[in-house]
Amino acid sequence: MVQANITDYSVGLFIHIVAVVLTFGPTFGYGFLFSVLPRYPRAAPGLIEGMQKIDRYLITPGMAVILLAGIYLLVEGPWDGSETFVAVGFVAIVALLGLQHGFFRPQEAKARELAERDLEVGDSLSAEFEEVSRRLGIVGPIAGLIVVVTIFFMTVKP
Repeated sequence: MVQANITDYSVGLFIHIVAVVLTFGPTFGYGFLFSVLPRYPRAAPGLIEGMQKIDRYLITPGMAVILLAGIYLLVEGPWDGSETFVAVGFVAIVALLGLQHGFFRPQEAKARELAERDLEVGDSLSAEFEEVSRRLGIVGPIAGLIVVVTIFFMTVKP
């Protein structure tokens, strides 16, 4: 029989990892979802509304859990405070919070507004919508790269 050594620290680490998966996992599919809009423009408002719900109920609260669990792990862990991965984690979560609230939320709201406006008068999305979509398509992978690089640092702890 194998016995698990469950500690407060291991539970905190579990919460931290699950929060990362639930918070950022869905965002890696956004580009694929947006890629169908040229073929199905009428799906744009619903798609963006879904993204906004993911933001409201997963991303924003999840980042708070990631930050709080990370602080707990820092306090409880066997760290001497000089680990690079700790600094990378804090810089990453602050950058991602800034991007989420300073860029993604306003751009998604603008995209939804434009899609709804465009589809009231026709069956296609405007160049203005395409420009907002293009910006999201540039910054989204940057945010994804921040997440992936941070996971690498958290895993290998260089």
